[in-house]
Amino acid sequence: MRSFIAVEDLKELYEKDFYLWVYENLKLLKEGKYDLVDWENLLEEIEDMGIRHRDGLESYTAVILEHMYKLDYLRRYSKYDTDTGQGGRGWIKSILNASGKLNRIVQKNPSLLRQLEDITNEAWKTTRGEIANFIKFLEIDGIIDSRTKRELLRSIPEELPYTVEEIAGRITELTEDDNNAFAQYIRKYKEGQKPGKP
Repeated sequence: MRSFIAVEDLKELYEKDFYLWVYENLKLLKEGKYDLVDWENLLEEIEDMGIRHRDGLESYTAVILEHMYKLDYLRRYSKYDTDTGQGGRGWIKSILNASGKLNRIVQKNPSLLRQLEDITNEAWKTTRGEIANFIKFLEIDGIIDSRTKRELLRSIPEELPYTVEEIAGRITELTEDDNNAFAQYIRKYKEGQKPGKP
């Protein structure tokens, strides 16, 4: 007869060896020994998994918003010559990288997109701070004077300056990928289809 770890020991294991804790709980679940499972910590971990995916979607959205804004309103301060069309290349690369990661989250967790408006607005709050820091460093680096810095800081909108459709359109345009899951979701949502099914 197989012996199982006691619940108290399992709770202690959660703090000492998370990897082993996972597999001990998995073994108990597979064997149907539900009364021995560390339910308190297991339920907390399941909830945290959902939060991590939402946070990931928000984080990558914030990166995209930051670099869209820089391209649209701060491109002339890029270190590359905008007359040659090379300004903001690093920002474009960042949007491409973040959109690829965002796309993977969307494909694996389409129901998160039901919260897209809220997530995007939360992401903008983070983005505003990142843009403000960028502007402050422009002055520190001698690229702008203090008057220009103040004007640029005042011009950062409190509210999100893009619609989700504009964000999706920019991602589609830059990735040249009409099958981008995020953009597909936005199109279907606008056509009245159920959110969360790209």
